[in-house]
Amino acid sequence: MKFFLTGGTGYIGSWMIRRLTERGHEVHALVRNPEKAKSIQNDLVKLFRGDMLDEEAIRRGMEGCDGVFHLAAFAKVWARDPKVFFDQNVVATNRILDAARDLGVKRTVVTSTAGVFGASLHGTITEESARDLDFFNEYESSKALSESKIKDYVIRGLDVVIVSPTRVYGPALHGSPESVTLLIDKFVNGSWRFIPGDGTKIGNYVFVEDVVEGHILAMEKGKKGETYILGGSNHDYNEFFGKLSELSGVKRSMIKMPIGLQMMFSRFQLLKTKFGGEPLITPKWIAKGKYDWKVDASKAVRELGMIITPLETGLKRTIDWSRERRKQ
Repeated sequence: MKFFLTGGTGYIGSWMIRRLTERGHEVHALVRNPEKAKSIQNDLVKLFRGDMLDEEAIRRGMEGCDGVFHLAAFAKVWARDPKVFFDQNVVATNRILDAARDLGVKRTVVTSTAGVFGASLHGTITEESARDLDFFNEYESSKALSESKIKDYVIRGLDVVIVSPTRVYGPALHGSPESVTLLIDKFVNGSWRFIPGDGTKIGNYVFVEDVVEGHILAMEKGKKGETYILGGSNHDYNEFFGKLSELSGVKRSMIKMPIGLQMMFSRFQLLKTKFGGEPLITPKWIAKGKYDWKVDASKAVRELGMIITPLETGLKRTIDWSRERRKQ
């Protein structure tokens, strides 16, 4: 089969391209700079220059494709103009879906985020959970708005499936790893010794290869208009760092960082914006740490056949990758 894919140079996208081409599928990848995207190219990958708002490039790349994987999004913690979240996460998705409808694509799988469901205030989050808190940041709110628009396309007949990963970790194929993987790398090979809050807040951690398989299974077995949380197992920070220490053999006294101190640091980071810089974190993102984020991925397991990699297995593979990476 032939698939059109956005976000192919990203953390999950590069894994997607590897898995799809290993299985003999052709991939048309939309990339902003083909020169910088050579790492994802092989005999089954064709690159199309353009961004997510480039309607002509989207249609050119999507022509003749059986399915679409729309992974690209603007997921930074801050933007000088917040409107970029709306443009990249809502308008761009609409343009992808418009092209899929006009070109007769059989199915589109859109990557959202489990963060849209909110914190687990009243029990573990599932696809049926209603959000109990306002959105913490522009990323969450823009992805929620995008999901609402996607439902409108489904009502009008387009076959779209939404997948919503939790905290993704695991080896990176190209470029810089994302937040949880970067934290693992800093703990194993650096001197990271901070635990957010008192360490008891719970999050859900999912191995990157499980997320990739979840996307492919959603394309093959998902139900039109449905959302599937692609999650792993729930652990608090104390458990997470305890496992990381045990598996890596790194023994280090950890410092628990109160939310108030984290807020002070994030406000200091915002001062960078007055001098043209970008903050590492913002108060809006720190505020998420006041809550548990327990998630149940049973629907993806039951309906798609997704298999969840145990945290111990995933961490061990990530630790091995991290150490090997530092040797290169």
